[in-house]
Amino acid sequence: MPACARPGIYVPRQTHDCDAAVLVRRHLPGFLARLEEGGHALPEFVKAELEAFAKCGDFEKGFVRTACRQCCDELLVPFSCKGRGFCPSCMGRRMAEGAALLVDHVLPAVGYRQWVLSFEGPLAVRLGYDQALLAKVAEGLARAVMHDMRWSVKESHGLCSVAPLSAGVFTVVQRFRSDLGLYVHLHCLVTDGAFEELGADVRFLPMATPTPERLTAVLAQIHKVVAAVVEDDDRDVDPALAACVQLGLQGPHLALPCEPVTRPPLTMTAFGMHLHAATTVDGSDRKQLERVCRYMLRPPFAHDAVQALPDGRVRVLFKTPWRSGVAHADMTPDKFLARLCALVPRPAFT
Repeated sequence: MPACARPGIYVPRQTHDCDAAVLVRRHLPGFLARLEEGGHALPEFVKAELEAFAKCGDFEKGFVRTACRQCCDELLVPFSCKGRGFCPSCMGRRMAEGAALLVDHVLPAVGYRQWVLSFEGPLAVRLGYDQALLAKVAEGLARAVMHDMRWSVKESHGLCSVAPLSAGVFTVVQRFRSDLGLYVHLHCLVTDGAFEELGADVRFLPMATPTPERLTAVLAQIHKVVAAVVEDDDRDVDPALAACVQLGLQGPHLALPCEPVTRPPLTMTAFGMHLHAATTVDGSDRKQLERVCRYMLRPPFAHDAVQALPDGRVRVLFKTPWRSGVAHADMTPDKFLARLCALVPRPAFT
């Protein structure tokens, strides 16, 4: 058997044939026409994202033909859309590549804790289009968590100063809820302790489990950043995108009650924000660490998570059922397209 022979036949994901892409191709022209009738037109970067997703993985739009020089085995690879907003194939590939890069070359074998910051009210939507504010919030969260880590390690280990201590923070911005509604929140993978520089050597000092007081202190630091930047609620949001956000928010409210019967451990609510820090992983368990990284970098939905129902509605299956027992959300095609529009981030350069 040749060394390059494969035990099975590789079958790539067919993004072009998944229900989400079919729904976009079928309903996008009418959706755009109805927006224009209402006096709105989507920004070009959003329209381009939707149109490219509708063609992602279509062999008729072009493909690459590869062949093995030894066994002459051939593989046809269709062009991808390289979408940044919601394409499960393109974003899934970046998820896998990014997680592998982090685990293989970036993250040392120490303990880690995942901190998740979410927001109440309109701030979670505003952050989707206010890049300057989002950058300030992300920086404020990283600085507050690093400050907490360094002082906690100093107190736990009886050190004289925090100067030689450094903590590592990797932040990911997620723009979506389980039902694909625009909901910006931040995931931070943080070293569960700090590194101490001892001349040419470095040692890792673990920290104690965060306390409610420490979580509140972190939220207080972030609140100072937000309060210093947020002057009003008026933002120069494109009218068509604002209409898509409002359309996506219409319908039954599936969110959990504000005060669930049992609060998850290591969860704090203050200043209109939520902070969760219960998830930990041993850095020596590289497979588990990669799973956490993939979770942070995941796309809004998988290929089979969006289903076209016989009655014309669209069903979005949740990755994990909510504590209330809700495991999916049903919506009209227009609402589904509106939520996809809201998930597309603004280009960094225009």
